Amino acid sequence: MIDWIAALLELHHAPLSSGAVVCIEADGTVAWETPRKMLVRGSHDSTLHIRSVGGDGKGNATHLYIDGNPSKWLQGHNLVGSDDLLSLVFDAFTRLCSLVGVEPTDIERQKVRAGQYRVTRIDYNRMFELPSRADVRAWLRAGEFKCKSRHGRPVANRGTLTFGKGSSHWSVVCYCKADEVTAGGSHKLPEDFHQFPEIYEWLDNKLRVELRLRSKKLKALGLEMAKSLTPAALWALYRQFIGELDMSEQIELNSEQLLALPNKVRGTYALWKQGHDLKEMMPNGTYYRHREVLMGFGIDINIRCDRRDDSNVIPMIRVLEAKPAAIPSFFFEKNLVHFSTRRAQA
Repeated sequence: MIDWIAALLELHHAPLSSGAVVCIEADGTVAWETPRKMLVRGSHDSTLHIRSVGGDGKGNATHLYIDGNPSKWLQGHNLVGSDDLLSLVFDAFTRLCSLVGVEPTDIERQKVRAGQYRVTRIDYNRMFELPSRADVRAWLRAGEFKCKSRHGRPVANRGTLTFGKGSSHWSVVCYCKADEVTAGGSHKLPEDFHQFPEIYEWLDNKLRVELRLRSKKLKALGLEMAKSLTPAALWALYRQFIGELDMSEQIELNSEQLLALPNKVRGTYALWKQGHDLKEMMPNGTYYRHREVLMGFGIDINIRCDRRDDSNVIPMIRVLEAKPAAIPSFFFEKNLVHFSTRRAQA
């Protein structure tokens, strides 16, 4: 599902009275001034931020900037949802205009419907099913030490792993969705959803892995325009970025497997198990030859072994190679997923 969107939509309108952020110089002159974001409440008190942008020289704004989670804003939760960007934004745009008293022209509606606007951020996620919630937590603990991306090691914070934290290009975030929901705070489900115990049952063993693409990366990929971010394109991008995470199964070999190792790499495996940094100990040629052999056994000596994680029994890469968990039928039967008016009218 699409979990967050920031976009600039064409909409000529009188600037929204949301206040302003002003920078004043020491001598009292105004260095710059920009409108504040306006908070607009949607379903079950979820919110979107909007702001008037641009000017036509006659006192009117030319664009509307939206920033937030359209799925949650429209349906009250972000457990599951749509991956159809154009539908989500069109429905959110239509509802926003009604709430703030702005009437877009037919051409402006058509441009939003067709995806003729610039996207500056999009978050896209999938759920993966593990045997239990304990296994999801074990996967995350192991990932802190045994996974890396082009950004390097992940940053761990309260059970959440972030690859590329603070990056202005892209990041990947992994967390236990059940823990997030039951922890309370802004992620707590509204009381109306407590009548559906099957929600919590389904969530209990789910790992959520989220790709966040920001303006610089979207521009570099040539995907700034919303119309290019189709469900198929988003899924392909997701597979590409998740596939580039450096993960090894990192399972300790049993006696039979150990005997199957070629003699030349058994010593290398033993040193790796002791936690040594083999890159510093071995000639490059030997290191890469031995790494290639051991990769065939699910061991990547490029990721240092950490004894703290021997309790992990979930093969890390196999989880993400598996088919993502499908949305259960009860979400549709109980009208818990927003139905797109754009698709209905198409």
